[in-house]
Amino acid sequence: MTGPKVLVACFDSELRSACFNRISALGVRVDAVGDQRGLVRRLKRDEYVLVLHDGALELPPEISESAHLVEPGGALDLALEERVRAILEIPERLPEEDEGLPEGNRPPWERHRGRDW
Repeated sequence: MTGPKVLVACFDSELRSACFNRISALGVRVDAVGDQRGLVRRLKRDEYVLVLHDGALELPPEISESAHLVEPGGALDLALEERVRAILEIPERLPEEDEGLPEGNRPPWERHRGRDW
């Protein structure tokens, strides 16, 4: 998968899972780690445009510009999708724009629209 990569580095497993699911639903590649060792391994393997963390893991100084603190119930958590879209400059996909697509490329939930069965 190409495009921007996001790393969710949260010790809190519920917050990590929620962030992972919400960001991946935007069509962005997301990796998640829950401990220091995993964080170090991931950062050696890939470069990330955005790193979301809960403050429990020690972040290396070279990613300080891309790191954002996400707290349960905090401002970033409440508007996570919108903030990630703005940071990564991801356009919002509007379903009404899909009307001009050929049948084979329509979303699965719209394939049978207008048919009598």
